[in-house]
Amino acid sequence: MAHQPLDDLELETLETFLESDQVHEECQNFVMAHGFLTALAICPANITEEQWLPVVFEDTPQFETEKQEKQILQYLSRLFLDIQKELESEEGFLIPCELEVSSSPEELSELQEWATGFMEGVFMTEAHWFEEEKEEVIAELLLPVMVASDLFDDEEVVQIRSSEKLTNSCIAQIPEVVTDLFLVLRTEQEKRPFPKASPKKSQNNKNKKKSGRKA
Repeated sequence: MAHQPLDDLELETLETFLESDQVHEECQNFVMAHGFLTALAICPANITEEQWLPVVFEDTPQFETEKQEKQILQYLSRLFLDIQKELESEEGFLIPCELEVSSSPEELSELQEWATGFMEGVFMTEAHWFEEEKEEVIAELLLPVMVASDLFDDEEVVQIRSSEKLTNSCIAQIPEVVTDLFLVLRTEQEKRPFPKASPKKSQNNKNKKKSGRKA
């Protein structure tokens, strides 16, 4: 049977459930889960549902019925497959939110939530991202996501975040770098992209190897 992408109603049902009282307060919301699953889809290692579902939910949800449980778990599985199929296609990758960061430190934008989920997926599978020969390239490509996540305080990220123009220029690259990360980690050598220079690369390159690490 051919894979059926989630339709608008199914996406809305999943989004509503992940923000309901039936889940733990630390459960990932939809955009965060999308970022998390995107990172896992990029990772060259096979991460099973048994491994990633507990991370999404934080704790077992209080499903109303077995039917609801089956439905929500199926929707999450299909979302993961939707993301994999999109990455494998030759079309551009779509981030499910506006490419903007919040001006308030107390309130994250959806992009910041998505990037936080993405980085959680990277941290979960870190050993498969930072092999020695790829470490510098991966760290460079991750920079826009790191800037958006606001999880890091290394010098390069702080310098970019101090400038609204640099921040906007950097986060605008996220859809493209998601595709590039997939190509670097999941395709043959001859198909891999040549990484583009980051907004601050010419001024600050000394922290590149550590910039893929959580602060």
